[in-house]
Amino acid sequence: MKRWLKSAGLWLLVLALAAGSMALPWMVCEAYDRELFAQPRTRPATDLALSAAARENGFVSQLYERQNLLGGWSEGWEPLAEEEADAAAENARETLMELMTLENLPDGARQTVGEALTQSSRGQGWRDEMGFVRVRLGDVYLITEPVTGLPARLSIYGLADAPADPMALLEEWRTLLGVDVLPDWEETETVQAGATELRSAQGRLRLQVCAAHETFLLEAASFS
Repeated sequence: MKRWLKSAGLWLLVLALAAGSMALPWMVCEAYDRELFAQPRTRPATDLALSAAARENGFVSQLYERQNLLGGWSEGWEPLAEEEADAAAENARETLMELMTLENLPDGARQTVGEALTQSSRGQGWRDEMGFVRVRLGDVYLITEPVTGLPARLSIYGLADAPADPMALLEEWRTLLGVDVLPDWEETETVQAGATELRSAQGRLRLQVCAAHETFLLEAASFS
C-alpha cells in the first residue's frame, strides 16, 4: 500500500512538472505581449505625410484617405437607389450653381452646365464606401466629398474650351475649396495636353484644370 501511494505521488509530481513546463511558454508570451502593447506605437507614415493644417482640413484629409483606400476616381462606385439618386442630383445642382459663380470658368463649360441644370430628366448617382458621391446630369459629371460637400471633380463633355487664364481659375477654385490655407502651393509641370496644375506637398493635393479631347476637367486629387 505504501509503495502504491509513493508511486501515485511520484506520478502526480511528474504531471505537475509537465503541466508547468507547458504553461511556461504561454506565460512568457503573455508577459511579452503585455510589454509590447504597453509601449507607445509610432503612427503609420501615411498619417504623417500630411501637415497638421492638412490633417485638420476635412476636404484634404478625406481625399488623402480615399486615395489610399480606393485609388483613382474611376474606382469603387456603386449605383444609388432611385430616391437617393434624386437627392444626390438635387445636391449636385446646388453645387453646380456655386461653381457657375467662378469668374474664370470658360464659356463652353458654363453653357453645358447651364443646359444640365435646366434638364427635367433624372440624374444618375453613385456612391463609394467612403461616402463620396458621383452624379451625372446630361453631359456633366460631378463628384462631391462627403464631409464638406465640396466639389472634388467636375468633368464636362462636349464644348471643351480652355479658360482664358487657367491659373486664375485654379486660384478661384482653391479658395472655394478652402485649401488656400496650405502655404506651399506651386505650379507644376504636367505632360497632359491642355492641363494646368497646382500642387501642395503639405496637403499631398493637386488641383488641375484641363481642356482637351472635347472634355473639360476641374479636379482635386491626392497624390502619394
